[in-house]
Amino acid sequence: MQQLQMAKQAYARGQYAQAVKHCDQLATQSGPREDLLNIKAISLLALGQAEAAETTMRQALKLNPRAAKMHLNAALIYKALSLNKQLKRHVMEALRLAPREVVVLYQAALLYRGCGDYSQALRVIDRCLQLQPGFANAWHLKGSALIDLGNTEAAQAALEKTVEIEPGNVLALSTLVKLRGDQLGDSKTVDLLKNIQSNGVSNADRASATFALGNMFHRDGQYDVAFAHYLEANALVAAGKPFAPGAWEHRMSGVIRTSAEHRTLTSLQGSRGANLVFIVGMPRSGTTLCEQVLSANSRVLACGELATMEHIENSFARKGSNPYQCDPASNAFDQAADLYFSALPKKHQKFQLVTDKAPMNFERVGLIHLVFPQARFLYCVRHPLDTILSCFMQDFQAGLTFACDLEIITKVYIAHARLMKHWMALLPGQIHVVNYEQYIADQETETRRLAEFLDLRFESEMLTPHRQKRAVVTSSNLQVRKAVYSSSIGRWKNYETHLAGVITLLQKEGLLDTDLNNLL
Repeated sequence: MQQLQMAKQAYARGQYAQAVKHCDQLATQSGPREDLLNIKAISLLALGQAEAAETTMRQALKLNPRAAKMHLNAALIYKALSLNKQLKRHVMEALRLAPREVVVLYQAALLYRGCGDYSQALRVIDRCLQLQPGFANAWHLKGSALIDLGNTEAAQAALEKTVEIEPGNVLALSTLVKLRGDQLGDSKTVDLLKNIQSNGVSNADRASATFALGNMFHRDGQYDVAFAHYLEANALVAAGKPFAPGAWEHRMSGVIRTSAEHRTLTSLQGSRGANLVFIVGMPRSGTTLCEQVLSANSRVLACGELATMEHIENSFARKGSNPYQCDPASNAFDQAADLYFSALPKKHQKFQLVTDKAPMNFERVGLIHLVFPQARFLYCVRHPLDTILSCFMQDFQAGLTFACDLEIITKVYIAHARLMKHWMALLPGQIHVVNYEQYIADQETETRRLAEFLDLRFESEMLTPHRQKRAVVTSSNLQVRKAVYSSSIGRWKNYETHLAGVITLLQKEGLLDTDLNNLL
């Protein structure tokens, strides 16, 4: 039993490979056991080995099919595999087995929200709160789900209930700061945030509080103080989220080289993907707004940020296969297409177009083209300094690993620009550039150009994207509920003195406008 405890402790410390090793060693002594297989499965999932995790979890559930929490772990694995049907099946089974266990209800609601089933998520959250009205995290989850749906009034009430129960819940508090537009004069909020900033139990909590304070100073026009807070917050995040820009840039250079060598990429024929639209670009470049505009059209199904193409890319890598060196007729691409379609909502066939808004898919435009030769791409661009600064100001703890350092963000931006230039040269006519500043300046003209590129009939509702009731699960979920505004254009000018290094790097690459090239 000592080795089992060691496996649990290794998992808790984030030493997932060590946890797998302990489980395997104990299994050789005692034979297969569901507790060992469960720990091994979630450790494999944490290591990015979702297929192996699924096989292991199946063995665990075969030994004990009545373990509700193992069914929830299975659902997490299927979430990583972009298999929502299987995810929901295991969530339903967990709820059947433990209908009154609040932790199970809470985790089930999280999973329902994660796969976009908001009616079920809210139903389960309410059941959880009936059983335990003082469950702060459940109130926070309810508020977050309601924000996704655009119901900001009810969301605010739920988040305020969270903070009433748990004043140190920094995620709820920082969301409220944005939702209510709290000012520095709101002394109670500021005092709570400063207390968490100084005494938070984790770097994550302290970072979120510092980001929120930075946003308040920014709103007050105290830009130097705000920037100091963003620096501190990002330093706290970076401590637990290492990113190797050199390795990432090397991988992107490899993608450019191998895709350029692919003999048939530019002339690939096939009918797959004619109804698919992939919205790509740097994070904070207007991708959410672009999808929101399209979602207003009755012929478009907006699916949000899907991780399926990233999973497909990782599957090739795990098999030691480079998709750009595969025969285009390989059944590997058929299998990838089948997996992608299986991850879409069942109703997707009823729509003329289906959008996938995962910004970082700019890394894999060529792979997407190999799988779906007829797919089209919308490349969202925004002033580079506004894009880079916006990434730096955003609390991306649950997402991006590169957004904690201005120099690294800039290097990613430069590599992304180089890569997109490559894709546009390889795939002429399939990539349409959506310029954020041009859209803000002339919304109708740019919207009509967008519709024309997609062979989509223009509908007037596309001019009021903020009125759409669809769920939006991104860091921009509050902004897209507002009418189009221009206040975010040129924000970088408030931080010009802090962006000198960024400007120098961008100038060397010729990525700044002529007027900016004379700044230094």
